[in-house]
Amino acid sequence: KDPTWRASAVFTREELELVISSELVPEDRRVIYALFFVGAMRFGEAAALRWRLLDAKQRPLGKLLIAHSYNTKSKTVTETKTEVPREMPVPPTLAKVLAAWKLGGFERMMGRAPAPDDLLVPPRPARTGNPNKGECRSANHMLKRFHEDLDRLGLRRRRQHDGRRTFISLARSDGARKDLLEVVTHGSRGDVVDMYTTF
Repeated sequence: KDPTWRASAVFTREELELVISSELVPEDRRVIYALFFVGAMRFGEAAALRWRLLDAKQRPLGKLLIAHSYNTKSKTVTETKTEVPREMPVPPTLAKVLAAWKLGGFERMMGRAPAPDDLLVPPRPARTGNPNKGECRSANHMLKRFHEDLDRLGLRRRRQHDGRRTFISLARSDGARKDLLEVVTHGSRGDVVDMYTTF
């Protein structure tokens, strides 16, 4: 309803860096925020992401296969919003966050190393009551935590989805091609040339 809202729904580069790196924010949440801000994911996509969908050995950048999304209302994992799986390159910053999480952060939180079918960022065991339950994080719960973390950092409250808007805005400001951004953030349009193209 507020026509000025959309223009203010972006984080600055400095705010983004603070959200994904400040030790005032719990490590598991910094990882999921990095998926929003540097991986350009919707909440449900980040919540449903599993370790087996990360190819960290791909060069020059690793890649994540975004093929599923978690629906908090129905508590089900479905296809993505566009129903088109997409490959998201893993920029160096996100690669460092994910490597540190895999090498120790996940185990510190879950009490064991991650397995390929584990959620990349599962809910904390205290929240589910069962460290191996495997259910995804709740969008509503995470929005509350996101606002708490923004308050803790002295930043203005915005939505989790604004991480995705920030990624696209900063990438375009830095000269990224719109057509490639569309492929990695929304998937290919589905025409025959797209189906035969691998970036």
